[in-house]
Amino acid sequence: MKRKDPATKNQKYLAIFLAATMFLSAFMILFSGTSNNSNEDEAPTSETGGELITVPFSQVPGKHVQHDFSSIADGLEMSPEGVTNAVYVDLQKTEGTPLESVFGNRQTMNVSFSYGADVTKRYGANYGNESGFELHQIPEQRISMPMDTKAMPYEGYQILDRTNGTYNIWNVVGSPAIIGPIDTVAGVINVIEGNETSTAEYDQILSQADLEGSIYQEVVKKTNSSDAPAEQYYRDLKKLDDGSYVQTTIYLNPEPVVNEKITAYQTNASERGVAYNVTTLDNITKLVISSDFESVYNESALLSI
Repeated sequence: MKRKDPATKNQKYLAIFLAATMFLSAFMILFSGTSNNSNEDEAPTSETGGELITVPFSQVPGKHVQHDFSSIADGLEMSPEGVTNAVYVDLQKTEGTPLESVFGNRQTMNVSFSYGADVTKRYGANYGNESGFELHQIPEQRISMPMDTKAMPYEGYQILDRTNGTYNIWNVVGSPAIIGPIDTVAGVINVIEGNETSTAEYDQILSQADLEGSIYQEVVKKTNSSDAPAEQYYRDLKKLDDGSYVQTTIYLNPEPVVNEKITAYQTNASERGVAYNVTTLDNITKLVISSDFESVYNESALLSI
C-alpha cells in the first residue's frame, strides 16, 4: 500500500488549526518586518511602512495581562461567551514532530507576527461570525511595533494598534499577550477584569480531560454551519517519552454513528497496531487511541471523527 506523503497526512491538523484562527491569517503578512532589506543599516519596517522598534513590556504603561496559560481551559477562561471552536498549541512541543510543519514553532510565530521575540504557546478562539482573537505567550516580554504606534486606553490597559489604523489588529501586552480586532480584544479585557462572563459551556467535557502535556488541544461545538459529530467535542494529541502518540477525543451527546464506528474499528485495531481505550459516562464518550503518529492519523481517518 502506498504511504501518504507526510505533508498530506498533516493536512487534517492544519485544517483544525486554521478553522480556529482563520480570521487572523489574512493579516499575518502585515507583521512581517522587512528583515531582508538590501541596506543592512536601514531599520526594519512593517508592511505598513512604519519603522519598527523593540519595546520591553515593562515600558508599556498601564496594566498588563497576568493569567495562567498552560492549556485550552486557561484560554477559555479569558474568552467572552459564544466561542464556537478554539485551539491551543504548545509550540515548544511541536519542535521535532510532524506537527511542526503545520503549526510552526517558536521562531516561525516570531517571524509571522514580527514580535521580535519567540512565541511559546498559542491559543485561538473563533466566534463563527468571522471574529475572534489569539493569545500568545512571549517569555522574553518584549514586542516590536512601529515607532509611532497608537494606543487606546481601556480599563487601565493600553491597547496597541499594530498597523496604525491600516487594519483592525490590536495588541495588549502581558502573560499572555492578546491580539485581534479591537472589539474582541476589549471583550477579553472585560472578562479578565470580571466585567463580562467567560465561555464556560465546555466545562463538562474538559472535566473529563487530562490537560497536561498536550501538543495541541481543541474544542468544537455543533452549529448551523458546522458538521460536528456531537453536540460538543474535545480533542488533544500528546507525544510520549517512547516516541509514540496518544490522541484523546471526548464527545458530549455524540451522534449514534460515532459509537458505532468506535465499536466497529476497535474490534480489530490491534491488527493495525493501534490501542483503544473507550469509556462511556452518561452522555459522554471518551476515546483514547495510541500508536505511532502515522497509525494514529490513519485511525482517525478511518473513524472520520
